Amino acid sequence: MGEKTYMGSKEGNLLSSQLDPMMSSTIPNQPYLFLRLHLLGARKFIVVGVGPLGCIPFIRAIKLLPSGQCSAEVNELIQGYNTKLNGVLDQLNQELGPDAIFVYANSFDIFMKIIGNYHQYGFEDANEPCCGGYFPPFICFKSSGTNRSSALCADRSKYVFWDAYHPTEAANMIIAKGLLDGDESVSYPINIRELYKYNS
Repeated sequence: MGEKTYMGSKEGNLLSSQLDPMMSSTIPNQPYLFLRLHLLGARKFIVVGVGPLGCIPFIRAIKLLPSGQCSAEVNELIQGYNTKLNGVLDQLNQELGPDAIFVYANSFDIFMKIIGNYHQYGFEDANEPCCGGYFPPFICFKSSGTNRSSALCADRSKYVFWDAYHPTEAANMIIAKGLLDGDESVSYPINIRELYKYNS
């Protein structure tokens, strides 16, 4: 077997020679950062892909999308980024495994399932945020002298979105549980529980 070469090594750079221009522009430094952490002793990595930003209330509001509709354009960009990121992690697993392992956490698909089937997860609203309203300026703050927010829902556990940008704690718990014990469609090549036991 030939000697392995890693990004940043004097011998050369197998990975960077295979990165296409789009990868270089969308994920410019991540492989180098992962390899730097590896050189510092890290061996187990969880890399979470970007969620469906085309579905957050902010994007839906500024694009004037009907209730329940996501921006396909934004989500296509995100999926392209996630595909490239997953490819980088596959390459790192080939180059550095089995001593090290890089797990891709597919938060995009989990969150899309929540949005598409929110009633099944116990939510009542997957469109409007709990706090801050649906249209700009999306302000979510406490009024002075009160314990009430400017626009706070009665029960945040019934909402998918906390504000115009972020999921609620309830939605994040579903995502976390999916990544912890999910199959390869959610966490690849192994899930997070398996990662905990990996090479232990």
